[in-house]
Amino acid sequence: MSPVSMHDGEVQHYASSILVKGQQYFATLTNERLIIDGPTSREFKTTSIIAAYPIPLQDREPAVKIVFQTPAGQKEMIWTFPCSEQFREGERDAWVDNITNIVGENPLAVPAENEQTRTDINKDIVIETEAEKPKPSETITIIESKPDEKPAGEPDLIPGETITISTAGVRVKHTFFTIYLTNLRLILQNNAGKIGREFAISDLKDAAELESDAGEPEIALSVGMQSGLRQMILSFPTKPARDAWMSELQAKLPAHRPEPKHEEPAPVERVGTFVPATNEKTLVTTPNVRIKNRLSVIHLTNTRFVVDSPSGLVGEFALNTLNRAVRMASEIGEPGIALKIGSSMGEKEMHIIFSSVNDREAWIDALTEVIPDRAITTPETRDYSVTTVTPQKPVHTQQISCPSCHAMNHAADEYCSFCGAELHPAPVEERSQRPQKRAKPERVRSERPPRMPKPKAPYNGSIMGFITRPTDAFSYYCRDGVKQALPLFLLSGAIWSVITVLFLAFIIPLILKLDKATFPIFTSLSSNPLLLVIMILMLFVLWVVAVLLHAVISGGLAALIEPGASFSECMGVVMRSSMTFAVCGWIPIFGMFAASIWASICAWKGIASSQDMGQGVAAAASFVGLVIVYAVLVCIGVI
Repeated sequence: MSPVSMHDGEVQHYASSILVKGQQYFATLTNERLIIDGPTSREFKTTSIIAAYPIPLQDREPAVKIVFQTPAGQKEMIWTFPCSEQFREGERDAWVDNITNIVGENPLAVPAENEQTRTDINKDIVIETEAEKPKPSETITIIESKPDEKPAGEPDLIPGETITISTAGVRVKHTFFTIYLTNLRLILQNNAGKIGREFAISDLKDAAELESDAGEPEIALSVGMQSGLRQMILSFPTKPARDAWMSELQAKLPAHRPEPKHEEPAPVERVGTFVPATNEKTLVTTPNVRIKNRLSVIHLTNTRFVVDSPSGLVGEFALNTLNRAVRMASEIGEPGIALKIGSSMGEKEMHIIFSSVNDREAWIDALTEVIPDRAITTPETRDYSVTTVTPQKPVHTQQISCPSCHAMNHAADEYCSFCGAELHPAPVEERSQRPQKRAKPERVRSERPPRMPKPKAPYNGSIMGFITRPTDAFSYYCRDGVKQALPLFLLSGAIWSVITVLFLAFIIPLILKLDKATFPIFTSLSSNPLLLVIMILMLFVLWVVAVLLHAVISGGLAALIEPGASFSECMGVVMRSSMTFAVCGWIPIFGMFAASIWASICAWKGIASSQDMGQGVAAAASFVGLVIVYAVLVCIGVI
């Protein structure tokens, strides 16, 4: 193994070969790191090592269990040693002693003596039985022998730190410490003079006094850690020492502090850089809103709608330009709003994605109040409006004018559909005589009313929509990029190349009656399977290169002209539009040209709808890429 490169001031303590799950590594322990080099190299800071325990495995092989603290909780690693059997115990003890000397004893770690589970060695869990636990008498001997050792001097304090109280001979599990309580932290110092563990005062949550079964005075101290709230039991040599510590802890811990009588309301923090104008009232403000893959802060006031960001205002819109707000969902189901905004260039739609449904509903309620109901205005080309009636000459014999309001009605109707007056009044003499039955008017043959167009069904996400309804399809899949479009892109090219080669091999020679001497390649495709496969692969590769070149050029032009456009999403639009080659690109002579033009039109509509761009800019980005691709194919002699 190559030696480990050390930092300045780093000192190596121990190094040897180890086995982890049957694989051999070379481990190096320094005063800063534990480095494991092998098939996969890892290194851990010594501050993340909680403890190291000697353990026996199933076959009584000596091993070491090392416990690490990670953001996900405590993790364990089992080491064995590839040396001779008579040296394995020495290696185990050397590693345990060196790790313990550096990291000290951890009062919150679970000792190996308490583990009673039996699992496989490959799962890194130790086998322990009741017979292997130390007897109570042995434990008492160990505990009584350690207080005789004299503790080292006081630990090094940082500037401004003072010791409030300290006590020697305090037992935590099976280890004795000298503990210090300062104005900043709680320090556990072992008998070797090294700090075994320290906790900030803010990490200490609560303390309660109790007594053990043997009558020892104890304090149960609750400590907040990344993995949750843990409890540490401190056993004191005397009861007065325990009472003194309890008094100091009660004065510092938040669980025992008296609550303030009067709490002042916290000032409202401003979100974003937006500052309302004078007499402007903010109705709703929401941070962490996604608009075009960009996190923003949006504000709605009684005069305007503002899109904010940490670097400044992105845009603002007057309330009279907000036309409609509709609930929507993103491609992964996130709640959102489709906000239609009017401008001199026409109506555009902004998709606003929220982090929660409650935020979305709060904005829907607020927008419902500020967006007025748009009155349905009648076009000027109509002959009459809702409130006024203009006489109209009958176009043909099926319509007659109402004698009262002059509105046009069907000749077979008896009463006006507009004012209710009688369309065929009887003469004055007949009305005076009040006949029992009025003669029916002459029946006129009626024409079939014009067929109304069927309402357009909502787009349901079908694949064919990319070529039949590109505007709806790409609005539905507006966040798809190259990765999402790749499977459909490759499938379309494969279908085109296979069908094209089959036409060239079997149908075109049969229809045109090609001569083998004049066209040896086309006539030999049907009888040579290897040549058939090579031809398919050549056409497929040529198609992939041409379409990707078109996608790169169109995506680059769109991103260059419109800074807010996404290069990856524009490429995905062109790649999905290439489905047209699978539909009509295999038709001989003009099929490839028709499919490419059709694909460019679909890409034009898709870029405009998914990137919220103008139609002219999207058309330029799509067709310029097509022209450049055909120019390259002509230059290299393919066409």
